[in-house]
Formats: sequence, structure tokens, C-alpha cells
Amino acid sequence: MQSKVEPGWRFWLLMVLFGGGAALSLGVALLFLLLGLAMTTPLLALPAGSAVSFLNIAFTSGLVGVVMLLGLSSLLRTPPPPAAVAAASRRRLALASLAMILWLPLVGLFRIVETSPLAWLFLPPLVVIGAAIPAWWLVEIARRGLDVLPRGRGWQILSTSLALTIPLTLVLSLVMLAVFVVVLGVYLNTQPQLLADLQQFFEQFDPAQMDMQQLEALANQVLSNPVIVALLISLVAGVTPMLEELLKPLALWLYAGDRLTPAQGFVGGALCGAAFGLWENLSALAGAGEGSGVLILVARVGSLLLHTTATAVLGWGLASFWAQRRYLGRLIGAYLLAVGLHAFWNLFGVLSAVPVTPQLPLISRLPASPETFNPLWLALPGMALLNLFLLVGLNRRLQVETRRMMAAAVSGDNSPAPTDDTFIKQENWKCRKTSV
Repeated sequence: MQSKVEPGWRFWLLMVLFGGGAALSLGVALLFLLLGLAMTTPLLALPAGSAVSFLNIAFTSGLVGVVMLLGLSSLLRTPPPPAAVAAASRRRLALASLAMILWLPLVGLFRIVETSPLAWLFLPPLVVIGAAIPAWWLVEIARRGLDVLPRGRGWQILSTSLALTIPLTLVLSLVMLAVFVVVLGVYLNTQPQLLADLQQFFEQFDPAQMDMQQLEALANQVLSNPVIVALLISLVAGVTPMLEELLKPLALWLYAGDRLTPAQGFVGGALCGAAFGLWENLSALAGAGEGSGVLILVARVGSLLLHTTATAVLGWGLASFWAQRRYLGRLIGAYLLAVGLHAFWNLFGVLSAVPVTPQLPLISRLPASPETFNPLWLALPGMALLNLFLLVGLNRRLQVETRRMMAAAVSGDNSPAPTDDTFIKQENWKCRKTSV
């Protein structure tokens, strides 16, 4: 008879984290739901967009609360039979792909609903569904043929990322931004003319009557200053990617003692990155309701792909190092690759958005006037294809390695070649032995 294993520190930590996070998220969801519904009444005479924003936040917080409840449930229930896990896993990618096909007409519906008088009623659930479907699809691409995580571990990783990684990242990002503002302020004090022009612009700034020529002239003046450009690039394409890529796989560290396989680290990292990207997208869509939400919904899929791929690569590197210390070079290379992907994505995103081209080597030589084609417009789609190629390519490589590992695990006896069910059963037993 098997001896009962007492829950360890990780179990109680996750219980508190998921329970408290679910209660807080659902409480915030209820509060913003009531405030949003109150804003729809004619008595308050508030703009319709205010109610939509509050309801968007309510649905987003509700989604986070539900995910944490699922993570909490996975801690308490017994893993299902391996056959059930394998049978369910074979349907996931097909269902996610079907949902992604349906996502395309949903984008058109999003555009119609966003500008309708009933946006407050239909847009919030569309925001959550429209942001969640691509995240689900990318996760299923990452774990295609890699059912290596014990059942329920995925919900635990997602919940930990939402409850711990994202708040910590937000706090440290605010600290980093405060330092940047202080450094920028110190430098502007040495540039009295530029400081006076900035003060005059913001004193006369009126969003309702924005002068694009004046804005472009100011941007040209700012971006022609090499020190300011260097500070902006160091923040957007330097410190930010380094910090975020360091923190995004934080949930995996809770399982470092389990000696995760590289495939487990890859799938777990993809879940961490998808959770981070989903939260970013939902935050960006919180203000949807003014007609620009559909553009954000579509454009942010690329950012979601970036976060999923970069953290999956880093998770693979971390698990490889935890399993065998000789893979330190793989870990360092995976981190540098993740930071590089993130840095170039942010850099090209900023360069594609600003109205003028900053004075940088090579980039300043590209045609950037409105009448000509700007090659920078191809940078982000090209980066997205690169990320997808890396995600699919590493998945295929790990499928081969996982099959080889399963075969090697039984090569010393006369047992039949292991199936996916056998491997899942081994992983579930390992999870129960080590305790959550």
C-alpha cells in the first residue's frame, strides 16, 4: 500500500497564492461590474466609453479569477488516468485551431460592436474571448506532441504567472521608469532650449485639436538628439527586455527541484509567456470602445507570439540547466536569444510608430517619408514569422528528444516500447511523489 505523502511548502504557498488571488480578482471584477452598469444609467450622464472601460476591466479581472480557481482546483484533485489525458490532448490543438478560424470573423464582429450603442453589453466578453483564443492556440502549438506536464500543472503555472509574475513585473517596471524619468529630467536641465520647447508644447497641447505638423516637428527635434535616442533605446530595447525575460519564467522556479525535462521547461515556459502576453493584451484592450480596439486586438497577436516563444526558449534553457549543470551555456544562450527577440521587437515597434525616423546608423538611411515605402514596416511581420518558426522548430526537436528519452528509460529491461500514456503516467506519479 502506498504511503500518504504530506503536502509540502509549495502546496501551501500555491494554495494561499491562488486562493487570495482568486478572491481579490473576483472582488475587483464585481466592483467594476457594478460601477460599469451604474455608468450606463442616464442619471449619471457619463460618456458611454467610461462604462465600457469599467466593464472591460471587470471581465478581465473575472477571467483572472477563474484561471486561479482552476489552478486551485488542480491542487486539490487527483490526476485523471493517463489514457484520459492522452485522449484529451489529441483534441486540444484541433479545437484551438478551429477557434482560431472562428476568431477571424470575430474580429469583424468586434469592429461592428465596438462602435455600436450596445458596446457596453457585448464588447467586454468579446475583448476577453478575442484575446484568449490566440493565446490558447499558441500554447497548443507549443505543446503539440509534448504532453509531458502532469494534468493540472498547466493551470498552476498560468495562475502563478498571473498572481505573482505580473504584479512583480509591474512594480519593478514602475521603479525602472521612475529612474529613467529622473535621468531624463537631469539631462533636459542641461538643454534649456529643448526643455522650453517641451514645456510650451504640453502647455498648448489639446487632444481635440492636435496639430500633427507641430507634433512631428517636436518629435523630429527630440529624436535628432543622440542622448535622448540612446536613453529611449536603452529603456525600450535594453532594460525592459532584460527585466521581463528574467521574470516571466518565475513560475517554473517553483518546480526547479523536480528536475524538469527540457520539454517540460519548454511547455511550461510557453504557458508563462502566454499568460504574460494575454495580460498585456487585455490591459491594452481595457480602453476599447472608441473604434481603435480592433487594431489593437489584431496587432497584439504578434506581441503574444513573441512572449510565448521567448519564454518557451528560456524555459527550455532553464530546465536543461536544472537537469544537467553542464548546460550552463545553453541557459545563457537561451536567455540572450529571448532578450534579443524581445529587444528587436520593441525597437522595430517604436520605429514603426514614431512619425519621424531617428538619426541612427543604417536606419536613418531608409526611405521614411509618407510618399515612399518604408522597409521598417516589414520588420514586425518578419519578426513574427521568425518567432513562429522558432516555436514550431523547437517543438519538433523536443518531440524527437522526448521519444528518444522514453525509449531509453525502458531499454534496460524487456518492457515494451513506452507510449505517450506510459510517459504521462510516469510524470503524474513523479508529481505525486514530490508533492506540489
